[in-house]
Amino acid sequence: MAEPALALPPLKAHLLDKPLQGEPVELDGSDERLEKITALVAKSAYAEAAREAEALLRGGVYDVRLVGPYLLGLFLDGGLEALPILFHSLSSTLLYNWQSFGPRERKDVFADGSLRWLLKVLNKHIEHHERLKNDTWKRWSAPGNREPLEQALALSEEIFSSFGRVMPRNGCEAPFRRLTQWMEGHLQSLPLPAPPPEPDPEPTDEPSERDAPVSARPQLAEPPRAAPEPTGPTLPVSPAMAQLMRKLAAFDTLMERQDYRRASVVAADVLQVMEHFDPRVYLPSLFSKFFAGLSTHADEVESLLQGTESLGFRALDQLYRVDLDTFLAQGSGEGE
Repeated sequence: MAEPALALPPLKAHLLDKPLQGEPVELDGSDERLEKITALVAKSAYAEAAREAEALLRGGVYDVRLVGPYLLGLFLDGGLEALPILFHSLSSTLLYNWQSFGPRERKDVFADGSLRWLLKVLNKHIEHHERLKNDTWKRWSAPGNREPLEQALALSEEIFSSFGRVMPRNGCEAPFRRLTQWMEGHLQSLPLPAPPPEPDPEPTDEPSERDAPVSARPQLAEPPRAAPEPTGPTLPVSPAMAQLMRKLAAFDTLMERQDYRRASVVAADVLQVMEHFDPRVYLPSLFSKFFAGLSTHADEVESLLQGTESLGFRALDQLYRVDLDTFLAQGSGEGE
């Protein structure tokens, strides 16, 4: 697969990762502009298709059929460095701006087709350069790619969970997992950036410490004591939670600067996150043991769930709600 033509300016990058307002502009399936994009995609003219999609998006036409060609164009322009914008655009489209996209009819089907195509071509493009080990691959293998890969992967779980939420019969999950698994493996293979060289000590005429008599040498300070271990429960921070924490910190920074315009962009994003907050995405380790136990003993639990209207179950339910300690202590002496 050839690299994008250098004579053309890069695509405008942030057309899909910003809050959208209003009803979608309907784009008829027979619209000649949409048909032109479809024809360009069919003959693998991806860069040209991306520019046609960009032109419609810049004109305020937000249609899910434009998302795939436009985002592929961003990747062809920027390579791995474009992945944070690409992933943030996917997250914004599926989670926060879904209502602002057209078409109204069969939107989930069209979105599934566009995104499945995007992920399939991305995976093939990556495999192509990995196999050739060409100049593009050498650029992707530089230490500077660590940060964009980490930023994009921080959004991967919320994107994965959003597929089934807006596209119940989607086919995006498998190719998206394949892409993120490659990203994780490639991230591990990248060399760490070289540490900055330590500055040479400035020359001085004063006698050094080792030239002084032993009695005059300063005593070494007592090493600092390690901080006490936390006594409360702790949870590992998931990539999605780490990204949310960064957004909250960014909001605080912007408020301190009195940059209210940028703070409003962050605020709109965080409010959207809270409205669609899924604890399985942001706190997965909190629920992993619960779902593991439930899946292991599903048959036994399911049979007992059929009797939730019985007096015994309702009494236990009320005890559980008013006194969890007594609920647990009472069951400790019972049999299996």
